Amino acid sequence: MRIFLGVLGVLLFAAAASIAFYLLNVGKFSGAEFTAFVVAFAVLAMVIAYAPEVQEISIAGNVVKLKEVKAEALKAIDSLNKSRIDMLRVFLGLALKHSGGFASSSPIDPRARDFWKLLDQIREYRCFDELKDELKLSVSVLLFAQIGNIAMRNRDERISTAEPYLDPLELASIAFDVKGIQEAEAATSPKPENYRGEIKEALAEYAKLFDLQAELNK
Repeated sequence: MRIFLGVLGVLLFAAAASIAFYLLNVGKFSGAEFTAFVVAFAVLAMVIAYAPEVQEISIAGNVVKLKEVKAEALKAIDSLNKSRIDMLRVFLGLALKHSGGFASSSPIDPRARDFWKLLDQIREYRCFDELKDELKLSVSVLLFAQIGNIAMRNRDERISTAEPYLDPLELASIAFDVKGIQEAEAATSPKPENYRGEIKEALAEYAKLFDLQAELNK
């Protein structure tokens, strides 16, 4: 860490000095401005290089205690992280609510899209563990919804009565059963165009949720 900070300080000073020489040569800096600029960045480079040992610095006669500044910054970051987790927890709850309109005929529950977006943010912000309970509930609700979507397209009772949730391959072997699909088609008006294709979509979503549930239960 010390070597990295030292190299960073040297590079910062070298870059600042190069800029200062350029500005001096093109007449943008006076001699006094050039000196002040270089000295300021020299001090800054030293502060960076010796950051672990520097306790305080003086800027225009005002003493800045670095440890206190760091503590306040860490406190603010911690507060921000907690607020972010609370916000995502609320959004997960909202994502499970239905829009209030007519039920969707899509093979994939409409709430799933927002859920996966939230999951990406949860992973990005590294708060997966803190929100495990809420994620488990969300996955359970969406798995149940996908079971319902498949059962609408195949009337085999094994689909909706299985406990616990079936493995995706086992569920697929039932969901593509010809007799169950024919019964669903006979009970639907107007006739569906492609129940098998829709079952495939519903199963793919179910498999994603099933894998996430397994990850959450580890």
